[in-house]
Amino acid sequence: MASGLGHLRFRCTGCGNCCRDLRVPLTQADVRRLVDATGREATQIVAWLQTNEVDLIGEPGSLVLLDHDGGHALMVLAQEGGACIFLGSDDRCGVYPARPGNCRLYPFAASFGRRGGIRRLRLLSGTQCDHERDGDTDPHALRVADERRWAEHRSYLQQIRRWNRSQRHRSLLGRRLGRAEDFLAFLGLGGSERASDV
Repeated sequence: MASGLGHLRFRCTGCGNCCRDLRVPLTQADVRRLVDATGREATQIVAWLQTNEVDLIGEPGSLVLLDHDGGHALMVLAQEGGACIFLGSDDRCGVYPARPGNCRLYPFAASFGRRGGIRRLRLLSGTQCDHERDGDTDPHALRVADERRWAEHRSYLQQIRRWNRSQRHRSLLGRRLGRAEDFLAFLGLGGSERASDV
């Protein structure tokens, strides 16, 4: 029997707290959408969190090996003044149609059965959310967004594995590791010319 279906009544009130309090992990698909939607360079959209700044229980494959003191880092959405760079003065998302997969699903954490129905649904914490309980979230749309996010995440993890393997090989040869800009170029998101050599 499904649990937590009452959470489908969640309705965002646009307080913007999640856009201030949370750091949003990105995939290459997320960055591509944001670059295409805004015309900004990937380096203006992305920030890097060191391993001591992030809780990756069950997600160690999301860490990218880079040439910096911490070694590994997580690619996240950049912030400015303590908020997402795309949060407007009206507390609304300025890139809503192109927002990252994690933003599309927040605050829902769902698991689905074989036939596509919700098996378990819960609301994520991590910020003070001034939501209402009079919404009508579409379970089918939630499942589609979740499937898309996981497909993009799996593809991104494959790219990270390829990159990290190459980085370890470079290290064994005594060569300098690639930087964040090189990784973005490796993903086809711009960056330095040197990335083709990584």
